[in-house]
Amino acid sequence: MTAKNKITLQIALVYIFVLLMGFLLRNYETNKHYQWIIIFIGIFEIAMICYITGKVDGEPLSSIGLRSVSIMDIVHGIVLGVILYLLYSIPVELFTNVSVTSDRPLPFSEMPFLYTLLLISFINKITEEFIFRGYIFTKLNQLLPSKWAVILISFLLIYVINLSKTLRFSGVTMYGVFITTLLYCYYLYSFSRKSIIPLIISDGLLIILRAGYGYIIWEAIYSFF
Repeated sequence: MTAKNKITLQIALVYIFVLLMGFLLRNYETNKHYQWIIIFIGIFEIAMICYITGKVDGEPLSSIGLRSVSIMDIVHGIVLGVILYLLYSIPVELFTNVSVTSDRPLPFSEMPFLYTLLLISFINKITEEFIFRGYIFTKLNQLLPSKWAVILISFLLIYVINLSKTLRFSGVTMYGVFITTLLYCYYLYSFSRKSIIPLIISDGLLIILRAGYGYIIWEAIYSFF
């Protein structure tokens, strides 16, 4: 088996497994242990990627972007999170009647369920970064000479995964997946460190901002006008 055939097979097997897990989760949405099932599957998928990288490919985890956290990783993650939030929100402000500043969340102390929501969402995002921006992105770059081809295929793979979980087409979801893929791939191409840590930090910040706390950013923006 040639090296390219091996890479293609690995990408296909990992992707099919993740796709099947997405369908499996849909069948447990009404289960009282649904949140724990999500966490377990997320941890299992992360462990699987680490095992394939370390044992099957014989490469360090740094090859898929898992590196020690630096100050610049945190700074980059915060900047990426804010940019991504604005890219999500500005079209809503400009082209719809919905205001992103209209609904403020309750304080964290009054919303104990929010901790669980953030945890579940963050586990999903960490898993997504490990699989798609870490492992599959790295393998696609070994397989394809064109960066735009890598970005396009990455977008399609992630969108199909999201589609399999809802079975409903959504232009908003497609837009969100596209700009996230474009921004994150651009970041990985632009910095030689190629760490996925800033992407994970960005995801965590984005989850909090989209949960309603983004009004702080909008009030800061409006204060200049």
